[in-house]
Amino acid sequence: MNELELIKEFRADLPGPSAAATAHARRAWEQPRQEPRRSRGPRLTPRIAIAGAVAAAAICAALMLPADKDGDIGAGQAQAAETLRLAAGAQHGGLDRPLRPGEFWYVKRRTAYATSAGDDYTFIQPQVREDWVAADGTRRWRTAPVGPPRFPTEQDRKRWEQRGRLLAGQGKVSEFTHRPRPGAVPFRLADEPMTYRELLALPRDPATLYRRFHDAAVECECGNSVDQETFVLVGDFLRDAPLPTELRAAVLRAAALIPGIRLIPDERDLAGRMGVGVGFDSDGRRNVLVFDRQTHELLGEHERLIEDQGFAPAGFVISGSADIESGVVDSITARPAPRG
Repeated sequence: MNELELIKEFRADLPGPSAAATAHARRAWEQPRQEPRRSRGPRLTPRIAIAGAVAAAAICAALMLPADKDGDIGAGQAQAAETLRLAAGAQHGGLDRPLRPGEFWYVKRRTAYATSAGDDYTFIQPQVREDWVAADGTRRWRTAPVGPPRFPTEQDRKRWEQRGRLLAGQGKVSEFTHRPRPGAVPFRLADEPMTYRELLALPRDPATLYRRFHDAAVECECGNSVDQETFVLVGDFLRDAPLPTELRAAVLRAAALIPGIRLIPDERDLAGRMGVGVGFDSDGRRNVLVFDRQTHELLGEHERLIEDQGFAPAGFVISGSADIESGVVDSITARPAPRG
């Protein structure tokens, strides 16, 4: 088992890799090669659902998005910053207060992450993931595949067929529960561990909070540039931590100060919903936060290619997630009551 496959297995049992670990995996995966080394696999999990027939069609469409190789799309930094500020004022559908003891923040998502079968072929298995997280760091997550796998090239599909159509964990629901030991520090800003109390104490002033993210990006020495990694850390933080609405809003206002962000007028999330995006382009890739066109609620985030690479063509989504449902629940197995 190579280093990247170990990272993939590690992801199956833990909430997520640090920014440094992810960057290390990316550098290893992208080493020059005749045949692409196929393994990046953090953050995915399988799931099956009868409702997945319709949902999977939307997800599969979203996994190959239009690519703009000339880089002329968007309306520049000022429009992107204004979109983030509008979004900051629109984050009303999330956690409206800090979690209390005994409560869990529940989120259901569509997810997709490129995974390698050794050095043979790369695939993406669209999934549904459910997460429960408490203020003390107690977590449960459950994943299940939805719909057929997707492949970056026809060669990958043919190799998959030649190997008997085998995929790691194919058709399986995966569950894991993590209960931290007393005194554990369960949350992170990049490589900085923090308690929930410390997380809640982060500054609300946009410039001060931006500096925290910027300094974290400098410290971890990740990504292709400090600005690109700062943007990635913002997306990771919004996805992985149970942030009250006013802190989410502060993070978005801080993100508006990142140099190099750009507006993407038409961006589809991994649930197939068309929205407006704010992205950062670097090294032939684009990291994107996707917002609802009307409400500016955050729909999700993903990373896709904007230039052809040796392992996949421009437009191919490497990783991402799209929020479908969320709410506060009173147990590690409960789900929010259906709306309406």
